[in-house]
Amino acid sequence: MIFIYKEYIKGNEWLVSKDFIETTKWDAGRINRAIDYLKDLRFIKIMQSLGNTNGVYNFGIRGLEPIGINLIETPDEFKKNFGLEIKNPETYEIVW
Repeated sequence: MIFIYKEYIKGNEWLVSKDFIETTKWDAGRINRAIDYLKDLRFIKIMQSLGNTNGVYNFGIRGLEPIGINLIETPDEFKKNFGLEIKNPETYEIVW
């Protein structure tokens, strides 16, 4: 979600499966579970299509919903929901 937010504030409001594969280096299952989680909680604006890219759902994310933005911009809420602490709100580094 932080990756999506960082791209969103840079003005890059359209992210696709390939962006997540290249940036996160996560396996397909992990990316799919993360996307499902964010979609189910309605944190992201997503469009899905048939097929996959290296096992990752084909999707495009066109930004964050207001609740997703608020979650990122409120470090205490982020920690409560994800168990991770935002170390530096300006760079959105996290503490694992």
